[in-house]
Amino acid sequence: MNQIKKLAGQTLIYGLGTIVPRFLNYLFLTPVYTRLFLEPDYGILTKLYAYSAFLIVLLTFGTETSFFRFAKKYQTTRVFTNAFFFIVATATLSILVVGFNLDNITNALNIGGAKIAVVMIMGIVLTDIFMSLPFARLRYENKARLFSTLKIINVVLNIFFNVFFFFILPYLKDLSFFESIYYPGYTFQYAFMSNLLANIFTLILLIPSFRVNLKMLNQGIILKMLLYSYPIVLSGLAGMINDVGDKFILEYFIDGKEAANYAIGIYGANYKIATLMIIFIQMFKFAVEPFFFRISDQKDHKTTYALVTKAFSYTGLFILVAIIGYIDIFKHFIDSDYHVGLKIVPIVLLGNFFFGLYYNVSIWYKITDKTRFGVYFTFIGSIITLIVISLLVPGLGYMGAAIATLMCFVSMALTNILVGRKYYKINYDWANISKLLIVALILVTGFWLFRSDNIIYSLIFGTLIIFAFLISLWFVDREFLRKLKSK
Repeated sequence: MNQIKKLAGQTLIYGLGTIVPRFLNYLFLTPVYTRLFLEPDYGILTKLYAYSAFLIVLLTFGTETSFFRFAKKYQTTRVFTNAFFFIVATATLSILVVGFNLDNITNALNIGGAKIAVVMIMGIVLTDIFMSLPFARLRYENKARLFSTLKIINVVLNIFFNVFFFFILPYLKDLSFFESIYYPGYTFQYAFMSNLLANIFTLILLIPSFRVNLKMLNQGIILKMLLYSYPIVLSGLAGMINDVGDKFILEYFIDGKEAANYAIGIYGANYKIATLMIIFIQMFKFAVEPFFFRISDQKDHKTTYALVTKAFSYTGLFILVAIIGYIDIFKHFIDSDYHVGLKIVPIVLLGNFFFGLYYNVSIWYKITDKTRFGVYFTFIGSIITLIVISLLVPGLGYMGAAIATLMCFVSMALTNILVGRKYYKINYDWANISKLLIVALILVTGFWLFRSDNIIYSLIFGTLIIFAFLISLWFVDREFLRKLKSK
């Protein structure tokens, strides 16, 4: 329990670097974008960010996880140096590929002549991958406060540049310098430009964390890291299909460029309402991955893994119930024109909960160096995603994509749990977790079926189901709650 409390403290600190930026985006950028952008433009924004997620996974090549794995075995700077120069090589190659194929890429992405958008999204990808290792080093060295501070600075800068381009620049357009950067028709282009500028400034602030030593370059270490991480990359690429692929695969099953971008825009905006669950999973991931590796040689580490998973599950289910209970508040973070897609919110929330559960139980194949299993699980998820999207999207539209996301993450979590019991048995308390899951599903379903159009009645009903969940949690596992409180 003391380990869990320590992890919870780290998670909260990392949460400042995750919740605050995401919340600022949620409170400002999402409302602004959904009010300034037409649905097809928001669809392009959503789609290009989805593609960028694939590129980041590919170009980082699992160096963050392999850094955590080998930093304990080798000297930290040695591992960092070798990983960093590998990233430099992948970044250089990507610049050449994109540069020679810019026209073809722009046409393939269904965004017409917006070459500048492709160039800027590539700049965002490159700056993201250059920041990945310094941020990983801060996590490994338990510098959670510095990590969080820099993450917050990044999003504050992003918001500042968005404010400048969308609200200040139009009043400065007659001045000679500002006239050259003012384009009245820009929407997603200025959004990408703001992100890129914020990344560049953050990268400058991260320079002290690089600390590379050319004398420590070692082909043997690079080879070991690549052999360890290549299954993680394959798993990550397949995972991106499961995580963000639904946001651009949609266009291949919807007739017409405009209709496809419209559907992606509606889907992407409503997906944002699930941000609190995604934030929780991300902040937990930042803290738990190095934590799991650090305690792997302790005698009772499996017990700790099980308790952490239980704590995650209870918290995640509470977030699910709370967001749905107060959906009539959260829905106003996107423009009312997008509310037609609210029906996907419970489904994507539940799907992301299972993704977080999957991530928790994935520790067994990382600890045992059986990372190939991550590839198997995510490829199973990818196949399910593609099959369900191809079957349901033509008839159900973006609702089919939401169902595909849920089925994908449920299948990944269940197969991971079943296989993990054979190779690295951990006594998770699935009985109590399942009971709370059933309670949460009943409460959420009941609320959604009988929710009132009256905001007051809706909030009262939502508050009741939240309290009902907390009471159920007490009855189902009061012993865990008492231990957590007493230690």
